[in-house]
Amino acid sequence: MANPFRGRLVLHEDLASTRELYGQALPLEQIAPPTPTVPWWHYGLALTVGTLPVVAGIHPPLRMTVLEQSGLSVFLGYAGEQRAHQAGRRWTCPADGCLILCGEAFAWESDLVSGLSFSLSLERLLATAQAMAGLEAAPAAWSARLQRSQACGLATDPEGAPLQALLRQEWAKADALLRYSHALLDGLQLDDQIHRLMAALLLPELRWESPLHRLSQNEQRGRDSFDDLVDYIRLHLAEPLTLTMLEQRSHYSRRALQYAFRKRLGCTATQWIRRERLELARRDLQHPGPADSVAVIALRCGYRSLSLFSVEFQQRFHVKPSQLLREARASQPAGRDS
Repeated sequence: MANPFRGRLVLHEDLASTRELYGQALPLEQIAPPTPTVPWWHYGLALTVGTLPVVAGIHPPLRMTVLEQSGLSVFLGYAGEQRAHQAGRRWTCPADGCLILCGEAFAWESDLVSGLSFSLSLERLLATAQAMAGLEAAPAAWSARLQRSQACGLATDPEGAPLQALLRQEWAKADALLRYSHALLDGLQLDDQIHRLMAALLLPELRWESPLHRLSQNEQRGRDSFDDLVDYIRLHLAEPLTLTMLEQRSHYSRRALQYAFRKRLGCTATQWIRRERLELARRDLQHPGPADSVAVIALRCGYRSLSLFSVEFQQRFHVKPSQLLREARASQPAGRDS
């Protein structure tokens, strides 16, 4: 069964050693096979790549419960299926997929599986995303979005598939570097590259061009400060966005700013921002996280008044946000179950 560390996996013939191994990357509460298995076997390896605790292995069906923690738990599949139950929802990770679970306690189970798991610090992940975007401060919505559990399969997330492929290459690279020394593995800072790939997987806007690249290509592609302003607004929809602030950001006068919006986007700046916020809210309501409510999503999309959000959402989409959220919740079990 494929595994980037398959040549280094060690046979463990008792469940206690399996528990000890997984406990180096996860705060375990319980671990056991779904049915008594005699004798137990498990090929596994625990190591640290920079700051990342990693467990790789091949084992028969297994169940475990994991306690609440501050970071993210990531399970990368290579063969077999992995499933998680968390906050009333089920997540399924196919053999070619990636399962990302927030810090809430969860139950996990697998078939005969080959995979690896590792933990990520939310603080470092957020700082990495901020640096990648070239921002002085991370948008307020990012922290909440980075804490959403999700399953990313190659079939269900085709846009993220290249990032998953690169992530797997980094783990294969880690195995190759171990042939020389662990010091070289740390010196090349593979953990930083893994954080960058995970940030891009969780925050699609990071796949856009960097500010430096945008500046160098503006003339060739006919872009100007208005295009950069539009990108800035999309990244900061959760925050107050006044015309005064946009003037300062773009160096347009207020009159020129309004003229540019009408000419380029066919509406005023305020109208366009409202439309973008409502579109973001619609996407979040259709794909809610475990802790999402209408009020949480409204706040994340820049609305300080829930009643105003409900009125404007119904005017645009002709459906109540609460109804859309209920329908999304009702459809999730069928979409996430195996």
